[in-house]
Amino acid sequence: GTGNAPYTGPPECGRSQHNAYGEVLASFRLVTLQALPACGGATTQQVIDQDQIDQITADTDVVTVQALGNDFAFGVLVGYCLEPSVTCHRDQSLAPLGGITVQQLLDRIPLDAPAALDHLYDTLAERIATVHARAKVVVVDYGNPFPDPAGWVGPLCPYMDAEELGVATDFANGLNVALQQAAARHGFAFANAAPRFRGLDVCGFAPAFYRVGLPGMPWLPSVLPTTDPGLFHPNRAGQGIYAAVLAGRLSV
Repeated sequence: GTGNAPYTGPPECGRSQHNAYGEVLASFRLVTLQALPACGGATTQQVIDQDQIDQITADTDVVTVQALGNDFAFGVLVGYCLEPSVTCHRDQSLAPLGGITVQQLLDRIPLDAPAALDHLYDTLAERIATVHARAKVVVVDYGNPFPDPAGWVGPLCPYMDAEELGVATDFANGLNVALQQAAARHGFAFANAAPRFRGLDVCGFAPAFYRVGLPGMPWLPSVLPTTDPGLFHPNRAGQGIYAAVLAGRLSV
């Protein structure tokens, strides 16, 4: 729920008090929310290390998990795509990531994501078994905050060309393919919310994501999106989309 203030819990985690999708589901009495342990910026390993999984108890019926993008430095890639002085073209070197190119980062997703997700999901399944819960696990995918390069690009993306939009699409699709495949390997349900975000990207006038900047104005002061931790996370409308998709998965 990062970006949807006010927050609860550790301030660095950005847990929305009212608008995270779990809170939305609870407000409609579709679930009784036991815990909201998510922490913004966490990698798959940090989900384990931060004891998020330890919040599962014998009474837990449903667990949602949405982690992978931070394993592949999504924020760095976004910064390069939107900063006017640099690009996220496929041959662009990413200095904060040791100088690997954008294409090398994309290539890492199918190579490294399966092991990272298997470790996370195995740990999650072990916790469920240890506490003797009969919990359904739902893996949640990512909506792409940028438009399809083959479609209409709104006026609020003045610094993104077709190649950069293609990179953003490949990145989001790569993450979601890895998530769906890992969910299937572990017998977990998969919430495919990504199609619901089409047309609601940050380049248009009705985004489901937080954005900054106006036409003709710089988006970011540097290649890292440090101006606001909620930048490009789903806003209230985006969290509502996730809640609606998850509501449909609860009874499946």
